[in-house]
Amino acid sequence: MADSLLVGAFEVDIIPKVGTLLAGGIYPRVSKGVHDPLTAKSIVLESKRERLAYIILDLCVLTRREGDKIVEKASELTGIPPQNIIWATSHTHSGPYTMPFFGSTEEEVVDKEWLSSLPEKAANCVVEADKRKIPAKWSFVRGYNYMLPLNRRLRFKDGRELNNWLIDRGEEAQCVGTAGPVDPEIGILTFEDMDGNLIAVLFNFALHLTTHFGEEFSADYPAVVARRIREKFGEQVITLYMPGAMGDINTYRSMEETGNMLADSIIPKIEARKPRDEAPVLKAMKSEIVVPYRDLYQDQEERIRASQWPEDVQEVFRKELEIMRKEGITEGETIVSVWRIGEIAFAGLPGELFVEWGLKIKQESPFPWTFPIELCCDYQGYLVTEKAWKAGGYESLIARSAKPSPEGVKMMIDKVMEMLIKLQ
Repeated sequence: MADSLLVGAFEVDIIPKVGTLLAGGIYPRVSKGVHDPLTAKSIVLESKRERLAYIILDLCVLTRREGDKIVEKASELTGIPPQNIIWATSHTHSGPYTMPFFGSTEEEVVDKEWLSSLPEKAANCVVEADKRKIPAKWSFVRGYNYMLPLNRRLRFKDGRELNNWLIDRGEEAQCVGTAGPVDPEIGILTFEDMDGNLIAVLFNFALHLTTHFGEEFSADYPAVVARRIREKFGEQVITLYMPGAMGDINTYRSMEETGNMLADSIIPKIEARKPRDEAPVLKAMKSEIVVPYRDLYQDQEERIRASQWPEDVQEVFRKELEIMRKEGITEGETIVSVWRIGEIAFAGLPGELFVEWGLKIKQESPFPWTFPIELCCDYQGYLVTEKAWKAGGYESLIARSAKPSPEGVKMMIDKVMEMLIKLQ
């Protein structure tokens, strides 16, 4: 078996009780039901005596404090080295709080009993995936979708950048286009048994999970993609989303429309796949890094007003600034990660990565194919560019959802690029 690829996948339910508050908006919403399940999904790969696990959780965000518990428990139970266990959150805006946001406290918004149960559930998901490993073939294909992603920031003649949901609040300068690009590429890896039955599908795409945003729990558009893949290839298939650099990328389309359009781009590529028998090289690395935060003591009033949020939301950001100043934390220790499956590399960043950074990673990576994964192994908030910081807008305010300075983000990117070189 040393020269074979072994693959196992599993998923578990992680839905809290109905009534738990939903994260993803400025203000909490009370959940009133379940639109579709929230899950933790895991895939474990073994090749050339190396094992690698990837976990995706249907949550808005998760801090390293909780994520490390998952990794430690999964490693203890399976023997997979901690550096080879990678997790990310999907960033659904219809899941429970795992930390306080926008002026709230942990006591007000987090279901601590549910949160305390999460690490064991996610770790056991890895255990079960590891138990289910069987000889497998794999393939790598790509698709594109140009119709879904929109850069949600608009640039104005006076140099400001505003979010597209805030542009009708009295701006005086002329709009001169979108502030940045999009990334239409869909990276797709498939794994199948020796008879050609799909075991798992991984897909990477850069688009915010805000297409549901209702009063029910929902995994958002990846749930539609997963459903469509099962309808086509069988109920045994587990589809794992790998969130791309989508910090500034939204869509105006609904959850069903988004998921179906994405599935229509993915399924024909899966059908045309050419499975490989050779066992791929598996390798992963993680590095701790200390990054500077945004200047808490620079006057932020003009920046808050220029964002054009309504006055009640401006007050929320004033409160956030007050909370952060009281904490007095000017830098943060976080983690960046890279891993490879054959000639395909992945770069994990601990926050909502602007698409410009994701495209830079793709362009400058020494691997022929590289896919950024945001919200990976920690949560530090929006990871903006220097240009976006200077131009303002929602993501360039100071809040617990937006901590690293542009210099800090560049340090993360530089570290990831250094690690990708070593990963070869």
